[in-house]
Amino acid sequence: MYAPPGSTAPGSRRRRAGTPLPKQPERSLVSALPGALSITALCTALAEPAWLRVHGGTCPRQELGVSDVLGYIDPKLLDDFCVNPQTILLLRVIAAFCFLGILCSLTAFLLDVFGPKHPALKITRRYAFAHILTVLQCATVIGFCYWASELILSLQQQHKKYHGSLIYVTFAISFYLVAGAGGASILATAANLLRHYPTEEEEQALELLSEMEDSSETFPADYDIANQFQPPPAYTP
Repeated sequence: MYAPPGSTAPGSRRRRAGTPLPKQPERSLVSALPGALSITALCTALAEPAWLRVHGGTCPRQELGVSDVLGYIDPKLLDDFCVNPQTILLLRVIAAFCFLGILCSLTAFLLDVFGPKHPALKITRRYAFAHILTVLQCATVIGFCYWASELILSLQQQHKKYHGSLIYVTFAISFYLVAGAGGASILATAANLLRHYPTEEEEQALELLSEMEDSSETFPADYDIANQFQPPPAYTP
């Protein structure tokens, strides 16, 4: 049996342009926000000169940081036994890992904001590889900071200002900024890993439906798909 033209039910007509198919955006602003906080914290930690606080030794400086060993090094730091060559090397390694952490966190932030569709970038963003690398960089910086504090403490104990002076080395603001950056990256990682994503079959179905919808937009608004299937002329003997 054939239905006459124009008698099809409204449900058989094509989807109108005003009701597009639901999209699955790849961008994630929930994880982009802690990623931005991580970038800010790491940049501030590098700019801040206070990484370690020294008390009780011959070093006249109360605060030491990576800015003291990047580029020109004041000879008084070595003469006053504030640092030694091994400590200088450790502080430079700390600065290098901070730069790597900023690079990884910036990459993760851009992936979360723009949500690229490329398969490799999609997997990198969904499984939060860049955020995880940022956490590892921050943990490495914290470990090297502890190592540097032990070396500076040992150096100050060997060169006391007064006999019986109380000598101790504590962490300053930059150390806690790096720890905060690592915590923010952990939150961003959790936001990406706990988010529900469509399966590969669902994505293929959505792409197919989207292509069908786009192709149907080439027909006029009042065009009925049933018009394509006209019944054959009546049989005349």
